[in-house]
This record gives sequence, C-alpha cells and structure tokens, in this order.
Amino acid sequence: MPDNLITLDEAKAQLSLDHNMDDNLIQGYIAAALEVAQTHIGKTFSDSLTDKTVPFSQSIKIGCLMYVGHLYANREIATDTALHMVPMAISALWNVYREPGLY
Repeated sequence: MPDNLITLDEAKAQLSLDHNMDDNLIQGYIAAALEVAQTHIGKTFSDSLTDKTVPFSQSIKIGCLMYVGHLYANREIATDTALHMVPMAISALWNVYREPGLY
C-alpha cells in the first residue's frame, strides 16, 4: 500500500481538531480505516493496477475520513445513546470498487 494515503492533517481537518493530544489515536484510526476499506472492497490500494488492486480514489479517501470520524466519535464498544448506521454512507462510497460476489 502506498504511504501517506491519508495524512494526519487531513484527518484532523475532517475532525475539526487543532490540538495534538489525540494524534497517536488518530493515526491508529487512519490505519484501521484503510484496512477496513481494503477488506470491504476486497482489493488493496496500489499505483500499479492488477485484478487484486484498486487506485486510491477520492471517494475511497472520503469514506476513510468519514470512518476515522466515526471511530473518533464512538471510542467505546457500548454506549447509552442510540447508534446509527454511519457506515451506510461509507459503503455507498466504497461499493463501486467492491469485488462482485464478495459477501
């Protein structure tokens, strides 16, 4: 996977953060979002295209940034408030790249 697909500054802009207290946490969320996107799509991100790769498009990037926001806002497994399916919008961005027949 190419380096720096999503920078810390891009993620912090998505989160509207201007402090550095959560930088390590956010970097972990970036890595997790990229992994989840590749698993969901069924392909890896690469500059050299094969049947097992896909370019890192803006819609994939926006979906990853949204996922980072979702993880940052919902840090715990359980909550007292109702959770909504945030990933539905993310899936809409990623599904066009998804491998047909993948679960």
